Amino acid sequence: MTRNIALVGAGFIADAHIKALKRRKDVRIAYIVDVDRSKAQARADMLGGAQAFESVGALLSSHRPDAAHVMTPPSDHGATAKPFLREGIPVLLEKPMAPSTDECRELREAATQGRARLAVNHNFVHHPGFIRARRILAEGTVGPLRSVEVRYAMPLRQLTARQFGHWMFNNPRNLLLEQAVHPLSQIDMLLSGITEHQAVPIRSHDYRLTTPLYTEWSFQLTGSKAFAHLMIKLGARFPSWALALHCDDGVIDVDILENTVTIGRPYAEIPQLDFPRRNFSASVQHFRDGLAGVGAFAGEILRLTPPADGFSRSMQNAIDSFYDNENAEPAQRVENAMRLVGICEAAAHQTPEPTAPARTPTKPDSGAAYDVAVLGGTGFIGRHLVKQLRAQGVRVAVFARNAANLPTIYHGEGIGVFEGSITDEKAVGKVIRTAPKVINLAHGGGGARDEIASTMVNGALNAKRMAHETGVERLIHISSSAALYLGDPADTITSGTTPDPLPERRGDYARAKILTENALAKTDGPPTLILRPAIVVGDGGDPFHSALGAFENETHCSGWSQGKNPLPFVLVEDVAAAIIAALNVPLNDVAGHAFNLVGDIRWTARQYMLALRKATARPLQFHPTSTWRLFATESAKYAAKTIAGRKDNLSPSWRDLKSRGMAATFDTQTEKKVLNWRPCENEKEFHRKAIEINQAAP
Repeated sequence: MTRNIALVGAGFIADAHIKALKRRKDVRIAYIVDVDRSKAQARADMLGGAQAFESVGALLSSHRPDAAHVMTPPSDHGATAKPFLREGIPVLLEKPMAPSTDECRELREAATQGRARLAVNHNFVHHPGFIRARRILAEGTVGPLRSVEVRYAMPLRQLTARQFGHWMFNNPRNLLLEQAVHPLSQIDMLLSGITEHQAVPIRSHDYRLTTPLYTEWSFQLTGSKAFAHLMIKLGARFPSWALALHCDDGVIDVDILENTVTIGRPYAEIPQLDFPRRNFSASVQHFRDGLAGVGAFAGEILRLTPPADGFSRSMQNAIDSFYDNENAEPAQRVENAMRLVGICEAAAHQTPEPTAPARTPTKPDSGAAYDVAVLGGTGFIGRHLVKQLRAQGVRVAVFARNAANLPTIYHGEGIGVFEGSITDEKAVGKVIRTAPKVINLAHGGGGARDEIASTMVNGALNAKRMAHETGVERLIHISSSAALYLGDPADTITSGTTPDPLPERRGDYARAKILTENALAKTDGPPTLILRPAIVVGDGGDPFHSALGAFENETHCSGWSQGKNPLPFVLVEDVAAAIIAALNVPLNDVAGHAFNLVGDIRWTARQYMLALRKATARPLQFHPTSTWRLFATESAKYAAKTIAGRKDNLSPSWRDLKSRGMAATFDTQTEKKVLNWRPCENEKEFHRKAIEINQAAP
């Protein structure tokens, strides 16, 4: 019998659940619930046949799912999961179980009352490499386990991008609950339950917030027959997640990221022969793992097997376990999940109390009036823009998707922060109504190709319609040089250059920018100026900019070209200065125009990477790549996906690959003249602001 499943929360992690559920023939995703009804509806439409709801109450008032997956922020786990549990509906709850042990107990009580099964998705205990290591332990080939050493040094995308609105940045406990529970869940299983624990915070950073973020920790953990040491480093440049299981008669080394397991054990040889034999055995095992990895990747591309990466397989295994086993794995049981929350709570108590009370942004008063409304004002460019506006005494209304944990520039008099989505016309109108001038920096997020374009276009049109309806004097839309075709070295790009006339032959982001500019040009509204920043670098930005090439990791950049042509760099504070200038010049000089924001320091990709290498003292390498090679690689991928029957397969575009190389020349004399704009022209100053300022360790 097919079971009807409800998914609550339509965010990023929902993709992984959907992919895993689609591989099962005994379940059907029947209901999607999200407070943002449009997101729920988009997911439901994508699945076909699913129904969308904006609350659990609305769902349960008319339907009874056979199980529910709860993927809301942890602070909402209780309110979201308890109605299902009290109705006797099984729940798979994303980790962590809850923000506190008290809330965990409430969830356990609700499950008991409703006689419902509750499982917490600590999916990495279902990682293939971890499962293999446990199997080896069970076989007894290396003797009893005595100790475990775990190294968890991982990048944190939100930390790099300074996106502190995420729930995990609210306090030290949340950051541990979001990240540390991954290795802790594995250790808890290996030790058959952690009985004693001690944590020491090692390093913190303030990031201009009111509460320091502790990114490095040391944990000492004890079980009934073994103990463990866990080292955590969040925001690491090089990812590393490894376990060493020390037993009486050998060592099991597990690399979670590479999905390899190596056994080190003695043979019946003298040491001079025993050690080489061990090394040979380890080499053979690594070779086998390598072949298996290549085979799994090929199977994934051809759609013969599930995704090859450890995360996807751990999610599949975890969800299969939930549906196939009435008695969930130990680390999914409520008691184990509660124990992990308690360990993180206790560790957070080791951090000093904040020196200043947490501050929230100023909430706009009813009828508040501002000089400028900035949509998307908390991003990379937005932070610098708001800082400069406030320094000039300009009253600013900021519109942001998330207003939590904003830096100090968003606090105090003269600024009001509105929360909402750029796709919500009502929310956009609320902030636009407060100011005579509007700057639209919002882009709306990611997703599939058409979803990116739809969100970006509709968000921009919402802003223009609301600006027209409320009588806004001036609208400035921030686009990107990606909207232009930049692949011909004979071309000179000026303010008169129009968007690429062939958007369907461009990549997802460029296509969305082109379609947005075209849509704005056809829509009635206030005088509108489009600004197109090029390669924006500076304080708070990621120095490993995707405009240089593909960074599979930070050490290696596979360029979009040979890396010898000058690139259109611009400092973020110069972009902010140009936007402010555009607010104040006479309307006749700017209305209906599109200006390109490119600075005067135009290094090549090779120059930039060399400067970054010297500043970081890291072995960074730029790999020159021809368009022919890029096209051949993309064509091979396209062929493999086509053979596999991939419906979402996008054919490679020579035009897009050429444009990524940015061989065209920019002439910004008009921009400088009309805006009275003077971007940085000193190479040493550019080096300091583009490269050096971002080299503080995370």
